[in-house]
Amino acid sequence: MSAQAVFDPRLPVKEILARFPDVRSVLAAYGIDTCCGGEHPLEQACAAKSVPVAEVLRDLESAHRVAEAQNLVPPTMSVREARRRFPATIPVFTRYGLGNCGGDEGPEEPLAWFATVHRLPLEDFLRDVREAAIADAAAALPAPRAAAAPFSPHFILGSLFLTLTLGATTGTINLLRIAAGGEVPISHRQIHGHAQVLGFAALFLMGIAYHALPRILGIGALRSASARPAFWMMFAGVILRNIGQPLGFYSIGRVLSLVSAGLEAVSVLLFARFVFALLARVRAGKYDPSDPILRFVRWGTIFFVAAIAFVAAQGVWLAGHIETAAPGSLTEPFYFAALYGFLLAWIYGFGNRVVSMFLGVGPAARGTPEATLALQIGALPLFLASYIPGIALRPALFLRDSGLALAALSALVYLAGNGFLWRRAAFPAMRAPGAPTAAIRCAFGCLGLWALLELAAVVLSRVTAIPAQNLWWSDAARHLFTVGFLTLLIVGMSLRILPVFSGKPLWSPRLAYVTYALLLAGAGMRLLQYPAAFHPVFYRIGSWMGVPVVVALLLFTFNLMRTMKPGRSRTPTRGAAPRPPAFVSTLPVR
Repeated sequence: MSAQAVFDPRLPVKEILARFPDVRSVLAAYGIDTCCGGEHPLEQACAAKSVPVAEVLRDLESAHRVAEAQNLVPPTMSVREARRRFPATIPVFTRYGLGNCGGDEGPEEPLAWFATVHRLPLEDFLRDVREAAIADAAAALPAPRAAAAPFSPHFILGSLFLTLTLGATTGTINLLRIAAGGEVPISHRQIHGHAQVLGFAALFLMGIAYHALPRILGIGALRSASARPAFWMMFAGVILRNIGQPLGFYSIGRVLSLVSAGLEAVSVLLFARFVFALLARVRAGKYDPSDPILRFVRWGTIFFVAAIAFVAAQGVWLAGHIETAAPGSLTEPFYFAALYGFLLAWIYGFGNRVVSMFLGVGPAARGTPEATLALQIGALPLFLASYIPGIALRPALFLRDSGLALAALSALVYLAGNGFLWRRAAFPAMRAPGAPTAAIRCAFGCLGLWALLELAAVVLSRVTAIPAQNLWWSDAARHLFTVGFLTLLIVGMSLRILPVFSGKPLWSPRLAYVTYALLLAGAGMRLLQYPAAFHPVFYRIGSWMGVPVVVALLLFTFNLMRTMKPGRSRTPTRGAAPRPPAFVSTLPVR
């Protein structure tokens, strides 16, 4: 597109301004206006002002292109719409780490919103998108579509398969057997916890991380060669552990437990290498080394490696003993490092960056991430030290309680600084079908309640004769964390993010509401273990908590699979007017 093709110097000045009002300031800068009615041609007006007509035409073209770009791609345009109308923008989105977010059938997330969430320089980002859009609009043929790394749901579906077969479902069976007076071997309880922590929560988070972390860190839609091997090793490892540990009296069972530990350890090491490689490649100027998300992700991954070290030790121990139950000195540190170290740190990091955006509450209070991380870093070594062989009982209990108290305090400090429970939206926040933000707030409410219960147990056991650290109450608090907080947060965040990843609208918001209610009901029923210490009827009622949890996970899985079903597309209502953009982001882009 040449300057002469747009601006004809033989046209009168008033005609140019009538056709292109956005160039008035350019002509004014040269002293050219509609004096005398603007009847003179532009070339005569330039000669009268003694300015080169070629220079004026070049500046007119530049100003017109800027205005044209702003009209073509406003900040309120969705990524989906920009990709559809201007395929040449797809490589730009990929370069900035947006990949296929808001794909061909995805939600109406504005460009400004994505730029804010992904911490992109908004003006530079819009400039590059607009330049590609202008070139696309001017091209004789449509630009070729660049392939973005698609969202692969194998981590998500694999984790749901494991929890519905070996995790939540077997836990439900165990509870009902105990309530009926039956006996459940310790090995069955341990493999249930193992499947829930590594097969469900950790595998789910790994899948989100492989897809989302490169985009959030501004590296782009990076295809990691370790993703598939890490998935299959963890998936197979969890299955083998569930087969091998109960068969520990036989050599085949001991071998399977050892192989399981090896596969899971390699999976975590591959994942850790992927994460640390990303952290080393973070784009200069986007994050500084002390940024909360980088620090939480880094330390969370270190905690994950520590947790898997205990899994490896469990595998070696089970392989060397004719026994089906691993010792508590190897299982309890694993649970603590995985739940309150790895998973909680990653949630803190993503919550600090993403959840605040989804809820529209703005940044955390000054010093909140630093204090939260310091408490969490201090909690892990204290708790792990309590299981050092040979340590006396009293100092061991003191170390254990101190570590647990610091972990709980980290949650309270984090919630107080971020205000996820009570702060109203102060910035524009995108609404999503299924009200996932309500589920996210409820999940963090369960985190706060877990922290208060753990602190209360530590204080009561220290200052009174009440055995507040008994197994029933500790188990109830842990399940409040895993079901009420962790699982509900996974569901809420998934129904907010996965439709964006897959480029599909949420299939059923109503099923989402039912899912949230069932998970909260299950967590509440597990808390009946507190009064069950005084009357067994409460335990019999609470033993049914697994039923609503399993039903919730089934509904969530069905909703998710329908959402991500290939070939689904929105069918616009006939005759319906296009919806206006929701907002222009005013969030700070740093």
